[in-house]
Amino acid sequence: MILERLKKLYEERGQEIEQWLGARRTEAEPFFYSSVDLRHSGLRLVPVDTNLYPAGFNNLSPASRARASRFIARFLEEQYPDAKRVAIIPENHTRNLGYLENLATLLSLFENAGVEVRLGSLAATAGAPIELEAPGGRKLTEYPLKRDGDTLSLEPDFTPDIVIINNDMTSGIPEILKDIAQPKLPPPCMGWFQRRKSVHFGEYKKLIDDFCKSFALDPWLFNAEFHQCGIIDFKERVGLERLAKSIDAVLARVREKYAEYGIQDEPYVFIKADSGTYGMGIMTVRSGAEILEINKKDRNKMQIIKEGTRNSEVIVQEGVPTIDKVDGKPAEPMVYMIDGIPVGGMYRVNANRDAYENLNASGMEFTGMCDEIEDECGKWKAVNDCNFRSFGIIAALAALAAAREDYSSSLDGAGI
Repeated sequence: MILERLKKLYEERGQEIEQWLGARRTEAEPFFYSSVDLRHSGLRLVPVDTNLYPAGFNNLSPASRARASRFIARFLEEQYPDAKRVAIIPENHTRNLGYLENLATLLSLFENAGVEVRLGSLAATAGAPIELEAPGGRKLTEYPLKRDGDTLSLEPDFTPDIVIINNDMTSGIPEILKDIAQPKLPPPCMGWFQRRKSVHFGEYKKLIDDFCKSFALDPWLFNAEFHQCGIIDFKERVGLERLAKSIDAVLARVREKYAEYGIQDEPYVFIKADSGTYGMGIMTVRSGAEILEINKKDRNKMQIIKEGTRNSEVIVQEGVPTIDKVDGKPAEPMVYMIDGIPVGGMYRVNANRDAYENLNASGMEFTGMCDEIEDECGKWKAVNDCNFRSFGIIAALAALAAAREDYSSSLDGAGI
C-alpha cells in the first residue's frame, strides 16, 4: 500500500528526495515549528490540516522529544546564534490540563536545547503572575507581559531574545505583540485571523504535483480534492446554493478517481471553516442537497468557531477515510516538525467516531507513535507503528506549502 510504496521510494531514492526538499527550502524557509494532521486510507496518504502554533508536544515519544531539542538547538545556532533567552506566549487555556502538559514539555525542549525559557501570559495582569501545575507535576508560572518602546519583556526582569508564539491568534494580533523588535516565531501575521486553508492547500497542490512529477507518482494519492466557496452566512442561509454546487462538483471529481482506482465506497466531503482550528466549524455531507436541508442547530454550529469568531468562509474538502486504529478505535497520524523537519509523531484517537468522520471532536485522546529512525520499536509503551518516515515525507511537503502562503496583499503593515 501507500506507506510501503513511500518507504521503498525512500530506500531507493532517499538522497534525491532530500535534495528535492532542500531545493524547495531555499525558495521559502519553513516556519520554526508546525504540525500536520494526516489521513491514511491504505491507498492514499493526504494532509488535511497544517498548524503553525502546535500544541501536543507532550504526546511525543522520548526519542522524538530528544530529536526536537536537538533541532531546536541547531535552528537557534544557525539562525539566532546570540539568543540565550526565550519567551513562549501560550493560549489562555489555563484549565486545559493537556495543554498545560504541552507547555511543560515545550519548556523542557528549550531547556534541553540550552536556553533559558519562560512563559509570558496575555491574560496575566501587571504584577500578578499566574501559577499553574501541569498533570506531570511541573509547576508553571505565566508572567505578565510589558513593553518598553518596541521591546517586549516579562515581569519583573526577563527580556527575551526571541518570542515563540504558541497561540493561534484567532482573534487577531494583541496590541502588546505588534511591532516589537524581537523576532516572533512563527510570525503572528500567520494566525487564523488571516490565514486561510484554501491558500494553504492551493500551495500544497502545486508542490505535490511537482513532487509527484519528479518521482513518477499520481498526486491524487497524496492530495484531497477541495474547493473554496466564498462568503457564506449560515444563520441567514446566504450562499448555501453556491455551497451545494461546490459540494457536488468536488464529489464528481472524486467519483472519477474512485472509478479509476476501482474504489467502491461512496465519496463524501467535509465542510470546514476556511480559517480556524480546534475541530470547530466542520460537518460531513454526501451531497449538495444535504446542505440545502441543514437545520437551525447545525447552522448555528457552523456559524461560530473558536473565541466566538464568526465563520463566514468555508472550503469543501474531500473526505478520506482512515484505515489506522489504536486499540480498535479510529485514529489519524499527526507529525510534528521543527524548522520544517519531522521530529516525531502521534495519533489522534476517537472511540466516539468512525473511520469516515472528523476525529478532532469530543472524546478524542492522543497516543504517541514509535519511531523506527531512533529504534524505538517495541521499546516504548505507545503505538508500535513504525511509519514515521513515510508520514514525514508528506508532512514535510505540507510544511513547505505553509511557508509559501502569501497574505501580503491583506496585511495592514502592523504587528507582523
